[in-house]
Amino acid sequence: REEHALTSDRAGTGPLMDDTLLAGLPRIVRVGEEVRLRGWTSIVVAGAAAVYWLTRWLLGDPTRGAVTWLAALGVGVVVGIIGFVVSSRRQREALSHLGPPPQQVVYETRAHARERRTRASGVLFLAAVVFLVFDRLTQGHGELAGLIVGLLLPLGLVDLLEARGWELAERSRLSRLYTVVRPRALISPYGKVPVYEVPIGRGDGRTNGQPTGVGRRSLGED
Repeated sequence: REEHALTSDRAGTGPLMDDTLLAGLPRIVRVGEEVRLRGWTSIVVAGAAAVYWLTRWLLGDPTRGAVTWLAALGVGVVVGIIGFVVSSRRQREALSHLGPPPQQVVYETRAHARERRTRASGVLFLAAVVFLVFDRLTQGHGELAGLIVGLLLPLGLVDLLEARGWELAERSRLSRLYTVVRPRALISPYGKVPVYEVPIGRGDGRTNGQPTGVGRRSLGED
């Protein structure tokens, strides 16, 4: 099912925008869902790297357990502290500067979100595989697996904590919070991003927190 939002004014009257133009517009997505899924992707890839190291160890390949996991711990502590500080500041600043969504945007549907996030997960897994293959070809002892775990695991945990914060903010404000994903981007950036607020039941004839308005249309919803 395709859901169309009319594009000429706030009342939702006027012609629909062309699909080609829509494809080049920024997309807005629920910020809590986006951050949570980004976090789980990081944790799963970190787990896969840990399984790779464990498999090598069980098969009797030369590994350096102490070096690998001390490196993972050191990197993890540093990344976790920095990530927590940046995440807290990002969330605090975003909640203090909330506003309505911009007029020229596309509300991303679940089908398009699944496709984009699947591609993002594939790219992250491929990058991890390339690093682990490099470790193997250079006769490494699993140290890169430890670095991957130390980098991605705390990032994932910080993202899950941040996602929980966004969900609590939505409940307390009785609204939906959205963030921007650029047209060709696979995930929202880790840096400072704008967050937009849409009150629930705003009286425009829709109750799911996704309003009509200028330049808005959701694409290809299943």
